Amino acid sequence: MLISDFFRPVARVAAAALLLLPVAASAQNAGKPRLGLKTGLVLSRLTGDDVDQLGGADYRTRTDGRRPDFFVSLASTIPLSGTGRFTVAPELSFSRKGYRITNTFIGTTGLESGETQRVLLTKRTLNYLELPLAFRVNTNGGLYFELGPQVSYLMGSKSTTETTSTFADGRDQAPSETSATTTSDVQGFDFGAIGGIGFQHRSGFTAGLRYSRGFKTVLEREALPGKPITNNDAIIVQFGYLLQLGK
Repeated sequence: MLISDFFRPVARVAAAALLLLPVAASAQNAGKPRLGLKTGLVLSRLTGDDVDQLGGADYRTRTDGRRPDFFVSLASTIPLSGTGRFTVAPELSFSRKGYRITNTFIGTTGLESGETQRVLLTKRTLNYLELPLAFRVNTNGGLYFELGPQVSYLMGSKSTTETTSTFADGRDQAPSETSATTTSDVQGFDFGAIGGIGFQHRSGFTAGLRYSRGFKTVLEREALPGKPITNNDAIIVQFGYLLQLGK
């Protein structure tokens, strides 16, 4: 199921890319290796089976869309054919992923006297050192399609939880906030896949749209009520400059 979940958005991106082929211009010189830097926007979230049970039986959990952050990477392209039609693009990337969830208390016991509602908003950042290895098919117009594996190592985590309570007399308690940097509830490694489209100009400028999906559960299941499966899921908008090596 996880693999099919990955290929569905990749297929949509690829279909959209086919519409751009007639307007792709300024061919790249893909027959030479390139090395450079990339950066961009990471829009990440948690997906998986029973994510709505993250808060346990006493809470209703809602994932609040994708969380914006950034990445930066040392990127390269290496031709696999003399024409440059096929290339491999290894990268070493620092990427900030994470998620936002809202837990609303629905239990029958556990609230303070007069308290009618309790809502917890959690924002979490997961810092990864990642090794994506994309295999690309390049067009004569500079457009490329990519697909490949990715390995991620967790470097750190930071979460903040804001708690808001409402009482029967109509007053709202001032929100209280707690923070934590523990990684004990997060898997140290993740393995997944990437896929997307992009454009490599012969001047060195590159831009692309990439989808990334982790296949390992992110949060330790034994540490969570209901033991839900959670996976990293990210859309990445990237741009950079890759210098051609050699003449």
